[in-house]
Amino acid sequence: MRIALDARKATANDSGIGSYTLNLIKALLEADENLELLVVHNTTRKQRKLQDPRIQEVLFPFPPVSPITQLALGPFLHRQSFDVFHSPFDVAPWGLRRTLVATIHDINWIVNPRYTSHNPFFLFVCGSYYPFSLEATMNEASRILVVSHATRHAILSYAPWHESKIQVAYNGIDSTRIYPMEKEAAYRTLAHLIAPGTPFVLTAGQQIPHKNHLNAVRGFLEAFGDRPEYRMILVRRMLVQDKALQALLRSPQVQAQVLILPYVTPAVLNALYNAARILLHPSYYEGFGLPLIEAMATGTPIVTSNLSSMPEVTGPAALLVSPANYRAIAEALVTLDQDEALRARLIAAGHQRLACFSWSKCAQATLAVYRELA
Repeated sequence: MRIALDARKATANDSGIGSYTLNLIKALLEADENLELLVVHNTTRKQRKLQDPRIQEVLFPFPPVSPITQLALGPFLHRQSFDVFHSPFDVAPWGLRRTLVATIHDINWIVNPRYTSHNPFFLFVCGSYYPFSLEATMNEASRILVVSHATRHAILSYAPWHESKIQVAYNGIDSTRIYPMEKEAAYRTLAHLIAPGTPFVLTAGQQIPHKNHLNAVRGFLEAFGDRPEYRMILVRRMLVQDKALQALLRSPQVQAQVLILPYVTPAVLNALYNAARILLHPSYYEGFGLPLIEAMATGTPIVTSNLSSMPEVTGPAALLVSPANYRAIAEALVTLDQDEALRARLIAAGHQRLACFSWSKCAQATLAVYRELA
């Protein structure tokens, strides 16, 4: 069986979809020794992270999410030999003339476009392109892989005629990047950021409205504003402006207690998870929510949203709150900071919950779809 797979996001260190693609490819090759892959890249060979004799690489030097992909990638692949084409993100080529499998991580642009940006121009331009692209991909696909039942339910609420196409395949944990370590060692890695033993709340994610960083910071201040030794570390890529959040971040109290990091290396990120007192992830909407399983893998208790995929991913391993209520967020943070028995119970539940999420299971579910269609 020969599968073509678009891996043009797999070189992005800070991309959730890139991590999904890279780890899925590795797991697929481990799961089926007869599998061959035709992998589409848009980078130089030195930047590529995949090396295996069963991988043939082809270069398509255009952005992964763009109209060029939809218009030109299909004809580009006509001369290649493969049984099924898999698009691991939300854009698939037109005119492919082959069986298509698409992974849909979320349909936020369709159901909650206001959560994607505060910029009216960006919403107008991308709000026209992305929903159209998502719908076209789902319509064209023979099978749709989704990363959670929450995404499955969102698709079925919007387009119930896709029900027979959808297969849930959870993400796994990348144990080469996120793994348990002693807190002393974690704090040594973080010595350039915080003093050893400093208690802190960790929030990680892109600066997109649905990540709800505004209420995350408000909740932290409500909980620990009177404890100057406490810190919040906010790891976020600045993608869109949020005037209310920016104004809050300029306040003296926030500048004294909140550390904002636009980018960290994998080693620092792993140390942050291991040293954190609490992971706070109060998102309004997620297709999956990788920080949740990363926190569970490192034994960090979680406060997260009671919406979308978050309850599904964490199960009993987190305190769930309304993301719109920063006082409820604060109450949960204080409870989890003070109640050692609760912390131990959530950490133990998280370790058990991790058994649901492995790249091996994801690969097996994906291979079953390939075999059905090839």
